[in-house]
Amino acid sequence: MNLTIELKEEQTQAIAGLTYLGLQLGQNLSVAIQLEVVRETLVLDSDRFTQMPNVHSCLMGLIEHRSNVFWVLDLPQLLGLTPLDFTAMEAHIAVLKIGESFLGLGVYRIGRVFRFSETEIVSPLDLPVTQIPSETIPFLRGWIAQPQGMNNNLYLLDAEAIASADLSI
Repeated sequence: MNLTIELKEEQTQAIAGLTYLGLQLGQNLSVAIQLEVVRETLVLDSDRFTQMPNVHSCLMGLIEHRSNVFWVLDLPQLLGLTPLDFTAMEAHIAVLKIGESFLGLGVYRIGRVFRFSETEIVSPLDLPVTQIPSETIPFLRGWIAQPQGMNNNLYLLDAEAIASADLSI
């Protein structure tokens, strides 16, 4: 019996820390979002999107998935980067559940899961001089310095800030 308890304690220590899902926004830029708000990831054919007229340009369209209808955002465009290619055959989407609402984030690729402690997160106000557009800063929770150098920092997104973005035209 004691052996089982010791194993459970070791397992709890091994999975300590916050988990984030990496999202690739370009060739050399990755961001991450807390895994607890990610419900699933999808790769959908572009014909699954229902385009809507007179909406903000970063709204890729509406999709229906598992009896839910929700918007998909062009995340790179929202963050001031090069927009996704709408003519591509497939769209990579991270589906978030924020409160009772779903929101899709369109990205170039879904990355891997990262884990790190709260103390490793640096405030977005302490950003080094980077190539990150200023439009990105309101959507950041912080960043993690990567050992490869300043240009490879991992930027952590704030899902609530993205969900409450003013996308009126």
